[in-house]
Amino acid sequence: MYEEKITDIRTYIVRNPWKKWVFLELITNDGTVGTGEATVYNGQFSLKERIRDLGDLITGANPFEIDKFVTNWMLRTFNRSKDLISISLMSGIETALWDIMGKHFGCPVYTFLGGKFRDRIKVYANGWYTSADTIDDWKKLASGVVSRGYRALKFDPFGAGSGFLDDNEWNRARDIIESVHDAVGKNVELLIEGHGRFNRSTALKIAKYLEGFENIGWFEEPVIPEDIEGMAMIARSTSIPIAAGERYVTRFDFIKPFELGAIHIAQPDVINTGGLFEAKKIASMAEAYNIAIAPHQAEGPVNTFITMQFDATLPNLKIQEMFDEYAYPEWTWDIVDSKPEIISGYEKVEQRPGIGISLKDRVKDYLADETNKDFNLFSEGWEKRGFT
Repeated sequence: MYEEKITDIRTYIVRNPWKKWVFLELITNDGTVGTGEATVYNGQFSLKERIRDLGDLITGANPFEIDKFVTNWMLRTFNRSKDLISISLMSGIETALWDIMGKHFGCPVYTFLGGKFRDRIKVYANGWYTSADTIDDWKKLASGVVSRGYRALKFDPFGAGSGFLDDNEWNRARDIIESVHDAVGKNVELLIEGHGRFNRSTALKIAKYLEGFENIGWFEEPVIPEDIEGMAMIARSTSIPIAAGERYVTRFDFIKPFELGAIHIAQPDVINTGGLFEAKKIASMAEAYNIAIAPHQAEGPVNTFITMQFDATLPNLKIQEMFDEYAYPEWTWDIVDSKPEIISGYEKVEQRPGIGISLKDRVKDYLADETNKDFNLFSEGWEKRGFT
């Protein structure tokens, strides 16, 4: 019925200071360009090389047979969810295929995912503390976030801590949490990021401490995501909601956490977990377990718009992560043709056909090379994210 075919794929690895972005463009035989993103932590150049191995699955594909493309990709790559590079590349291509479909039919991608539940999405700020050195800095920066209308903000107060926290690390973390709480008040939600840093006993100690605050929205990745039993133990032992999922790949990784009650809030990352259709399956699974969705989004501006299309369709959406106003380079909005509209802590759902964003030619001015390294979450000063 539809004669379109993918004839070419273009990739751009862009030198964001703390995590290189990978953008994709799929071109069809009628000239339509579908835009996607496949950013993966510390694997960007490997991802580009993977296209050489799997290019025959891409060129010649029918852009309207998206589920067929994904199924063929999973069969061909064989390792399935155990190969994050492959899954992220597939996710980027899958989202670009949805973009082509939306442009062809002249409607936003959410139309094909069941339609939208909402016209605006509640967002929380992340990356806002890159310039924090002193406790007073933390207070001032947190107050600035709230003054812009955000009613929730996330932060990792634990420095380079790992496993146990020594007395200095523990006291510093408590000072940061208490100062931010005092600065923003009890009506602003605080989302505490753990980055999987801790062993079970330390994570439980932190969770019990957090119970003393009335506005803790969640404790994220208190232990490594593979320690699902440990996460479930902590979830049963505290009144603080546990969030995780950014490092789970495809719906199969979410089965055990859901069944064991290890998480209250699931955080799939659309472009690292299999694409929009896979993310919808995860959200539906979560709904069956009465689990909320708060998607992870710590990649580039294209994924902001991809995830926006996903969020618009979810009955069980809690909130959306937003780095765009705080931890993106100033030139970000020179390389894309759209910017999220954020008013009073809510993001307006994009109505343009497709995912609602495309690359500009200037993206070529900001390409990365092998000297551009991603940051290390377990090194001193990682919070700066390269913005010094």
